[in-house]
Formats: sequence, structure tokens, C-alpha cells
Amino acid sequence: MSLKKIGITILALIAIFIIYTIAFTEKGIKPIQPEAIVPNLDYSALSEEAAKDLQAYIRIATIRGREKEGALFLKSILDKRGIPSRIIEYPGKPDRASLLAELKGKDTTKEGLILTSHIDVVEADAKDWDVPPFSGVRKGDRIHGRGAVDVKGLGIMQLHAFLLIHEKKIPLERNLMFLAIADEESRSEHGARFLVDKHKEIFNGYEYVWNEGGTGSKDIAIKGSKVFNIQLAEKGAVWLDLKAKSIPGHGSTPPVSYAAKSMVDFLQEVQNIGNKTVIKDETAAFFYSLGAISNFPDSFVLKRSRNPLLFIILKGVINSNRHLRAMTRNTVSLTGIDSHPIGMNVITSETTGSLDIRILPGQDEKKMFEEVKALGEKYGVEVSARHLESGSISPMDGLLFRVLAGTVTAVEPGSIATPFLSPGTTDSSYLRQIGLKCYGLIPALLSSEEIDGIHGKNESMSVPQLKMGIEILFKSIIEYNHQVAK
Repeated sequence: MSLKKIGITILALIAIFIIYTIAFTEKGIKPIQPEAIVPNLDYSALSEEAAKDLQAYIRIATIRGREKEGALFLKSILDKRGIPSRIIEYPGKPDRASLLAELKGKDTTKEGLILTSHIDVVEADAKDWDVPPFSGVRKGDRIHGRGAVDVKGLGIMQLHAFLLIHEKKIPLERNLMFLAIADEESRSEHGARFLVDKHKEIFNGYEYVWNEGGTGSKDIAIKGSKVFNIQLAEKGAVWLDLKAKSIPGHGSTPPVSYAAKSMVDFLQEVQNIGNKTVIKDETAAFFYSLGAISNFPDSFVLKRSRNPLLFIILKGVINSNRHLRAMTRNTVSLTGIDSHPIGMNVITSETTGSLDIRILPGQDEKKMFEEVKALGEKYGVEVSARHLESGSISPMDGLLFRVLAGTVTAVEPGSIATPFLSPGTTDSSYLRQIGLKCYGLIPALLSSEEIDGIHGKNESMSVPQLKMGIEILFKSIIEYNHQVAK
């Protein structure tokens, strides 16, 4: 073949690739634009009432326990409206309790919708806060306290939307459940896992769940952006305990291999497990949505995240952002290491540690454990499993997801909705195991500082955020019932 023909062939291939790159884009989501007739309400007045309930709810310090007090508080609000509710206690631990209430629809056998949140919260060190973390104090239009965002704020939004459906006598095509669950912060043994295992019947006739896991954000992904990240997938968890043993010795004459060194060498190599970047359908759609509000050339790249050439560019962005890394690869975190020191010049005989590995949905948690275990054998490190859990995912074309995506952008003009893969886990991972389609969204726009308050210091939520959440929930419930009736 002549050089001229080779040149023409190369130019043709380049042209084909350029045409492919320009023409081919990833698929975005398909929001359902609201069609239902919704009554006009004074959401500002409603949010003021909700704010008082949130303050009172925060003051019940449900730190990995005492959920029954929280459940009784929620029950008292339902009782005042004449809505029956039920408290379910964990056997032998009556303080670990969940609450449920239902509004019946025309067809109780299918497609019911569950509004769920958890009652428990994590610890808060008062010395790090500007106000006492369980005071529920209000300053201006902001309510401060542990659980304001994670996730008592969502619980109060859901409760007041639930109350509105009842009080305004909104006709329901399908059942609607309000479900406040115990023990989410400590792996759900006394809450969601217990309900799924021992009270599975309460989920009969239900298909969709609105939970936590995603949130609205402003000025975070892109300056000036308003993004509602609707969680539809969660990574799995592989929690491992590590132990290395050897003969003790003097620090001045170290052997070639000893417990602490073996552990360090192992930990160095095990981090390579998370090196591969993987963009699955939900993450490609996430980038596509961001592309819709980005300027060129960013928009061009984001809408083509799996294009082999453009991926090289995007991968650099992913590698520089810990949140994007967590969404696109398995992650390995060293969460503990202890050589049990007894003296500066003593090589101890044992070193222990722990790993928190998060795996993408679709990957086998047992296979990951065996892979790490085999690597441990290479270095003389014993690896044992503390907790193994697969990732979970709900369909991107699920009716509730599409309704949420359409409603949030209608309530907040100029915003976008994106599918979101959560690096952490929620109760949705257990509810998905019994076939429920779960989506997570705190329906309010939060700043970076407000999101950092989750499990951090100075957690707070504003009354306008409560207002937005109640409006989005109320309108979404009505729209969902309108769509299932079609």
C-alpha cells in the first residue's frame, strides 16, 4: 500500500472517530413534568409549624438509641390529626422502636409509596458546636441541632406532607405509608433489617420508597448550579479485621519481616484494589446531567463520559475529586492500625488493623473478601470478615424517580435533577433486598457547609428549606398518584 493510501486511510479513521465523538452522547434521565392539579397552599405558614416540630424532635437525643421516645413524639402529632399509627419494638429492647402510619388508596394491593426516615442520630461533641447540639435552638430562620439534616429534617418534611394529604382529603390511587425507623446509624439491626426479616408483611402492596441518600445542592458541582441528586444506588461494604503475628525483638536489630512491617507492606498493596475507574449507566447519566448546565468544552466532555478519548480528560477530573472517585471505583480506607507498642525500642509480636472497602453495585462482596484474604496470605496477615454487604440499585426509569426529577425542577426553576450513586449505605440497601424500588432525596438545596454538618459540627436546617421540602413532597405524592392512575 502506498504512503498516500495509508494517509487517506488514517484520515478517514480520524474523521469517523470525530463524527462518532460528536454524534454519540450518553443517555440522560426522562423526568415526568407535573400534570396533576395541586391545591394552592401557604407553604410558608406550614413550614413555621414544621419548624417547631423539628425543634422538639431534635431535643429528643436519640443517639443510637431512645428511638421509642422519638416514635412517641411523632405518634402524638399523628394522634392529634386522628391518624392511626403503630409502634413496633425490637424484642427485648423496647427502647429500639419504629413507627408506621398508613393512608389507604383505592387499590391497596400494588404500587404503594413509602416515605421513610430514621429516628436515630450520631454522637455530637458539644465543645465543637456553637450551640448545644440537642437544644434545637432557632436563630433567625435556622434551626440548629444534631439530626437537623441527617435526618430528622427529612422526617418532619415527610410527616407534614403526609398530614397534608390527610387534611386536604387528597384522593389516593395507592397506599401511602409514613415510616420512621430505628437504628439506621448502626447497621439497622434493630430497625430496617428487623422489619424486613420479622415484619415483612407491612410492605405488602408497596413498590416505591422515598428515603434519604441524596440531597439538593447549590453552588457545589458547578458555580451557580442548583442540583437535586436523587440517590438510586448504593455501594456495598466489605469491612475487614486484620492481624499479623511474629516473634518480638529489639528495635536495634530488626528482622527482615515482623508484624508491624508485614502489616504496612500489606496495606500498601491492598490500596491498589481501588485503582480502576468504572463509569456505569447511572454515573454516565449523572455526568450527562451536569453537562446540561456546563459551558463548552466541559459540556461536550461530560455528555460523552464513556468516549475512550474524552474519558482520558474526564478521568483527570475524577482523580482530583474524592467524591467523584468514590462514585466511580472501589475504595479502600484504612480505618485502624495498632502495633500494641510497649516501648520505643521493642518490636511487638502483633499488629492489628481494619479496612473499610466500598464496592460498586454489581460486584461480589465475597469475591472481594477472598481477594483481600489471598493478598494477606502473601504478607502473613490474617484477614477476617466483620461485615459483607453487596451494593444495591433501583431502576433509573422507575416511576417515582421520574416523578421526583420532574417535580423538583418545577418547584425550583433553573435546577436540574441527576441520578446519584451513594458511596455510603442507608436503609434502602435492605429494603431493596425485598424488591422495593428505593430513591433517596432530602428535597432542599443545601450549601457545602450545610452538607459538611452531617455527622460533623453545627448541623442545621433553615425554615425555607423545610418549606421547599414539604412543597416538593406534597406535589410529588399527588403527581405519583396521578401517574399510576393513567
